[in-house]
Amino acid sequence: MEECGICEDCIDVCPEQAIRKKTYIIEIDPDKCENCEECMLVCPVGAIYDDEE
Repeated sequence: MEECGICEDCIDVCPEQAIRKKTYIIEIDPDKCENCEECMLVCPVGAIYDDEE
């Protein structure tokens, strides 16, 4: 697992607007996230992953 470089690609592709940028982190709201995995596909460093795997 790599560390997020805060490129914001995941924010741009999220259809549910479940991802937002805070001061030093990107946060995924689990109540809004529909597990579409679009963010995982665009993350250049693999920082977003399914914690069940």
